[in-house]
Amino acid sequence: MPILLQNAILADLDPIHVERGSLRIEDGLIAERGIDVARQPGDEVVECDGSVVLPGLVNGHTHLYSTLAVGMPPPPEAPQNFREILERIWWRLDKALDAESIETSARIGALDALRCGTTTLIDHHASPSAIAGSLDLVERALDDVGLRGVLCYETTDRHGREGREAGIEENRRWLECCMTRQSGCFAGLVGGHASFTLEDESLDELAALAVEYDSGVHIHVAEDPCDEEQCQEQHQMFLIDRLVSHGLLKPASVFAHGTHLDIEAAARVSAAGVTLAHNPRSNMNNAVGYAPLPAFHTTIMLGTDGIGADMFAEAKAAWYAARHEQAGLIPADIVAMLAASAQRASAALDVSLGKLNEGAAADVVLTDYVPSTPLTSENLADHFVFAMSARHVVGVLVAGQWKLRERGVVVCDERSARESAADVARRLWQRMVAD
Repeated sequence: MPILLQNAILADLDPIHVERGSLRIEDGLIAERGIDVARQPGDEVVECDGSVVLPGLVNGHTHLYSTLAVGMPPPPEAPQNFREILERIWWRLDKALDAESIETSARIGALDALRCGTTTLIDHHASPSAIAGSLDLVERALDDVGLRGVLCYETTDRHGREGREAGIEENRRWLECCMTRQSGCFAGLVGGHASFTLEDESLDELAALAVEYDSGVHIHVAEDPCDEEQCQEQHQMFLIDRLVSHGLLKPASVFAHGTHLDIEAAARVSAAGVTLAHNPRSNMNNAVGYAPLPAFHTTIMLGTDGIGADMFAEAKAAWYAARHEQAGLIPADIVAMLAASAQRASAALDVSLGKLNEGAAADVVLTDYVPSTPLTSENLADHFVFAMSARHVVGVLVAGQWKLRERGVVVCDERSARESAADVARRLWQRMVAD
C-alpha cells in the first residue's frame, strides 16, 4: 500500500538539507517529495505533526556475532593488552558459536538496530567452528527483521590452512549467491581479520577474490600497535607496504579502525581512495587510542565494531572523542560519516540509501523529535549530535514496508525472540567456559 507521510521536517543527511513537506512512498521507493504532495486513492496517510523524518541509518562496520556477549563470564585471567582482549574474550566467543547462536546473535542485533533507526548493517562475521553457510544464517536473521546487509566472513590463519580455506570459500559462496540474486537487500565484501593473523598467501587469495567478484576487501587495519609491530618483525616491512604488496590498497577496500596508521600511511590510504571505518566507542573500550582522522582525506564511515547499532550514540561518541583529541572536526563532519556509510552500502547493494530524494529506496525513519529551537540545513548536524537520539525513533520503513510502527516491531515476535535468545546465550557461554 502506498504511504503518504505528511507535515514532516524532512532531514536529509547526504547532503545535509532540511525542508518541511511530505513524502509519498510507493513500490518500495520514494515517489514524491514536496510541500504540495497530494494524497492518492489508496494511500495510507501518516500525520507527522512537524516531527523529523530521516533516511534509514547505516552501520559502516559491525560484528553481529558479538550481540550475545553482554554479561558473559569473564576470562580466567583479565587481559592486559589488546592482543589478550582478542585471545581471552572475542576469540573464545567466536570459536564457541554454532548455527543456533550465529542466527540468534544476528536476529537480536538486527532488532536492536531496528529500534535505533539503523536499517542497513555492514557486518564482519566470524564463527571458526561453524563457517560453511554462516552468512546464510546472518542473512536469514536480518531478513526476518527486515533489514539490509552487506556481509563478509572474517578469514584468518588462526585455525590453520583448513580454517583459512573454509573462510575464503564462505566468502566466495556468499559473493556468488549475491551476484546471482542481485536483490538490493544483501551484498558481499571479502572479509579478512587483520594483517597479523593472515599469511601472505591468504592476503593474495583475498585480493584475487575481490577482483574476481568486483568487490572489496573488508579488513581490520592498525587497530592496535601490535598489527604494525608484527608486520615489521615477521615480514620486515611496514604494515602499509604489506597491504600494498598484496593488492589491498584500492578504492574498493574497507579498512576498519586505522587507529595506528601514521601520517604517511594515512596519506597513502587517502591517495588510494580506500574507505576508512571509524569506530570510536570500540576504540575507547579497548583502550587502543584515537584514529588520526585529520590526517585522512578519504571517505570515512561511522561504525560500531559490534557495540550495538545505535548510530545516534556512535555519532555522539565520535563527536566527544574528536573534541577530547582536539581533532578539529565540526558536527557536520560526523554526519558526513553517516552519509559515507550509506554511500558505501548503496554502491554494494545497487540501491540509493541514506537519502529522501525521489527515486531513493524508501528506507525511512519516523521520529517524535519536534525541535524546540529552529532546525535548519545549517544546524541539522548540531541537532543530530546534541539532541536527537534513538529514543525518538517511533517508526521505521524499509523498502516502503513497516518494520517498526508506533515503537512496536511488526515483522516478527520480538518478545519471543529475546526470551529464547537468553537460553541460547547460556549455552553459548557454557561452551566458552568449557573450552
